[in-house]
Amino acid sequence: MRLTLFLFLMVIFTGCVASQEQLQDLSVRISALETQASLQEKRLSALEKALREQKQRLAALEKRLSALEKATGTLTEKRAEILAEIDRTRAEIARLNGLLEELSYQQKQDREAFSEFQGEVLRRLSALEKGKTPSGESARVQKSPPEKPSEEDLYKEGLSALKQKDYEAARRVFRRYLELYPRGKYAANAYFWIGETYYAEKRYEEAILEYQKVIDRYPKHYKVPAALLKQGLSFLRIGDTEAARILFRKIVKQYPRSEQAPLARKYLKRLRR
Repeated sequence: MRLTLFLFLMVIFTGCVASQEQLQDLSVRISALETQASLQEKRLSALEKALREQKQRLAALEKRLSALEKATGTLTEKRAEILAEIDRTRAEIARLNGLLEELSYQQKQDREAFSEFQGEVLRRLSALEKGKTPSGESARVQKSPPEKPSEEDLYKEGLSALKQKDYEAARRVFRRYLELYPRGKYAANAYFWIGETYYAEKRYEEAILEYQKVIDRYPKHYKVPAALLKQGLSFLRIGDTEAARILFRKIVKQYPRSEQAPLARKYLKRLRR
């Protein structure tokens, strides 16, 4: 709202010749971006709250377990139940951490897009005052790329290419990321997204190999259940139902609380028919 008011005041005090339709279009776009940012903030806050609650729950369970061990010194049925609950809580914390990471990254992208749009609005108003429209190249601020892009920028570039369905470009960027940052915080995700590009192109054998890299190299990563599921689906597409069945069972057994478990059960039910 403040930016919208600012733009209209610019129009009034600088004598801008922009049409009512153009200003209205800019105002609508700004309002949409502000609404989206607000929703992202609320979702991020909810995720952070859920994560804090799960961590508190884990600490309480570990405290109970410690007290129980001191009191009995043996593996009782109650202790086994607490251990199982601790495992489930840790899995939920890992899942929430993954969601929090993805949402934080998306929120950062939205903020950057909004900032870029603000600059574009000001450039358009300036051009309208002079009675001309800026060209695509002159309207952009030219920046010389760094010799070695940051992890964030390179990963963001790969996701952008993937979103635009430019699978070859996405693979090229993610592979470059893995060359520059083989132990980077997005390395497991990069292998997974490379697998996704092959899957989208129906190159299922190559997709299976990329998903396997996530499973072998990052066995505790939150992307492992997703990699197993997509491996199973890839085997289904090439007609190997037995391999698909094995993978779906593995998800149900080892990751029963994952988001992929209900889908794995669904496909297992279909394969029994």
